[in-house]
Amino acid sequence: MAGKRYPPMLKLTLKRKEAGMTICELAAKVGLNYNTISQYENGSHSPRTDNIKKIADALGCELKDIV
Repeated sequence: MAGKRYPPMLKLTLKRKEAGMTICELAAKVGLNYNTISQYENGSHSPRTDNIKKIADALGCELKDIV
């Protein structure tokens, strides 16, 4: 049985790439696992509010820019 799918976070992927960061670099900067960031980007997991705030801070953007 497949897990629940969420819409891919395409804005997150674009902002991360604009910042010149790899998934590994972003994950290290916010204290999350590489797989967690990857799952957010591809839609297999939905981020908790505290994690998405950390990611926005790390990318130097607002929440609305990545969700």
